[in-house]
Amino acid sequence: MPRNKLKLITLDLDDTLWPNTKVVVAAENAMWKFILGKFPDLKDSFSDSVISDIRTSLVKKDESLKFDLTRFRKQIIKELLLDHGADESSATYYSNEGFNEFFKARNKVQLYRDAKIILERLSRKVNLISLSNGNADLNIIGISNFFIDQISSKDVQSNKPSSGHFIKALQVAKCEPQEVLHIGDCPLNDIGGARNCNFNTLWFNCEKRKWEEIVPCELQAKSWKEVYQVVNKNFILEKKDV
Repeated sequence: MPRNKLKLITLDLDDTLWPNTKVVVAAENAMWKFILGKFPDLKDSFSDSVISDIRTSLVKKDESLKFDLTRFRKQIIKELLLDHGADESSATYYSNEGFNEFFKARNKVQLYRDAKIILERLSRKVNLISLSNGNADLNIIGISNFFIDQISSKDVQSNKPSSGHFIKALQVAKCEPQEVLHIGDCPLNDIGGARNCNFNTLWFNCEKRKWEEIVPCELQAKSWKEVYQVVNKNFILEKKDV
């Protein structure tokens, strides 16, 4: 069977390059520990339901917050502080400082085994672009040098599985959909979204979950070592100057 030529690999980040759940929980805890340390009176009325109500209210006023998680988190903290009597200046200052605590912890990720070395190998052979609904910073994490671009929901004002990330990647890399492979962990956001844009897809499934969608996913990998094997078996890689 002939191998297709690839000029671009797009990659999801959270739960594709690193496990994410514990990272975000730790980051949330760091953020609220800081805020409650500065505003101890909040402890009596602070709850998940209060935060949820603030989230809902903010999105009703400004739906674009869903695509900019940095601004969204800062605004949540600010609204909470304003609701509890802080003045505008203090609420703004501590919302920024609280988010800084979150962001430091949010980027303390542990890459999956072999991920970094495989990224390095792939980046020598083909262009890489990250596509994320989140706000991880590849510069802080230390792998930005492997990518020609990083596309976030803020950049395209939409979340995967909408087509924004994928179309933007085609524009940046100057290639056609059939020349792209998207690798990600989410059957809907990653595989479904990429398929809708006619990308090739590879499901990263380190949790060894069962594929439950109607249309089969032929290319799967349970580790980054296997990702490299599957890519080389099925595609010819071509690095293009853009």
